[in-house]
Amino acid sequence: MNEPPPDCRCMTPPFMYWDFDAVPVGVDGTKGRGGEVTLETCKACGSLWLRYFVEYEFFSQSGRWYRGLVTPEVVESLTPERAPELLQNLPWLFSGGSYFRSTGRRSTCMVILDI
Repeated sequence: MNEPPPDCRCMTPPFMYWDFDAVPVGVDGTKGRGGEVTLETCKACGSLWLRYFVEYEFFSQSGRWYRGLVTPEVVESLTPERAPELLQNLPWLFSGGSYFRSTGRRSTCMVILDI
């Protein structure tokens, strides 16, 4: 998989929604997660990103998101329920949100939604 240029805005948090074209994939209802799954395309370089966002209104600072670089082949078989596993198996991804107290950071080994 080719990575975007390191100076592309899709490689530097914080990410801005206007830098991506977003297509909703659906909601992951597994174990009541309610994770919103979106496929985003960087407007600058065309890279495909899988984004997973979840927040539990009854827990303060529970909002978290994950963004990982994916290939068109992965997108063909993408379902909301498969998104956490796909992200977890990537060599690296970005994560952030109030849960992590971060506007985004690159991570290597990440446990996605350990609920």
